[in-house]
Amino acid sequence: GSQFATAGRLREVRVYDESTKKLSQALSGGDAHHTPGHSNRVFSLKYHPTMPSVLITGGWDNTVQFWDLRKGHAVRAIFGPHVAGDSVDVSQDGETLLTGSWRPDKQVQLWDIRSEKLLETFPWRSSASASPPCMVYAAQFSKTENSDMIVAGGSGANEAKLFDRAAGGSVFGTVSGLTRACYSVDFSYSGALVAVAGGDGFIRVMNVSDA
Repeated sequence: GSQFATAGRLREVRVYDESTKKLSQALSGGDAHHTPGHSNRVFSLKYHPTMPSVLITGGWDNTVQFWDLRKGHAVRAIFGPHVAGDSVDVSQDGETLLTGSWRPDKQVQLWDIRSEKLLETFPWRSSASASPPCMVYAAQFSKTENSDMIVAGGSGANEAKLFDRAAGGSVFGTVSGLTRACYSVDFSYSGALVAVAGGDGFIRVMNVSDA
C-alpha cells in the first residue's frame, strides 16, 4: 500500500504516506448525526479490503467506528463490542466484520458491515463448562478467500481458540496452558498455519490441522 494508519490514545486516525513516512491526513470526530467518533482509547484499526477510502476502528468506548478518508471523520458506528486489543477484522470479501471483546461473554461476534446488524455470536465454551471465561484481546479471520476460520485469544483462561465458520462457528482447536494472557494471533496466508503470542514472551506457530 501507498499509506498506513495509526490510532490510539488521541481517539483519532492518523494516515501517513508510506514512502515519505509523513502525516498526510488526520481524521477525528464524527458528523454529529450518525456518530460522534470515539470517546475513549482506540486499540484496533483495519483498512477495508475492497473500499480503500474506508477504515474501521474499535476501542474501549464499546463502539466500532467507520471512517471515510473523503469525509475526514467517522461516518457511522456499531455499538456493543468492547475492544481492548487487536480484535477487529474484515472478511476478504469485505462483507463481514469480526469483533473480539474483552468481557466474560459474547466475546466473538460477526456483524454485517452494510446493515451494521449482528449476524452471529460464537460461544467460547459450553454453558455447562466450569472453566473460567476468556476475555478476548485478539481476533483474526483466516486470509483464505472465504475467511472460513477465526482465531481468537485473551486473558482469564489464558488461551486461544479456532472457530470454523462453515460449521456454525464450532470450536475445532484450542491452545491452552498459557501462563499469561494471549495478546496477538494470526493465520498464515495459506491458512495452513496459525500463530499465537502473549505475555509469556513466546510465539507459538502450529499447523491448523493439529491445533
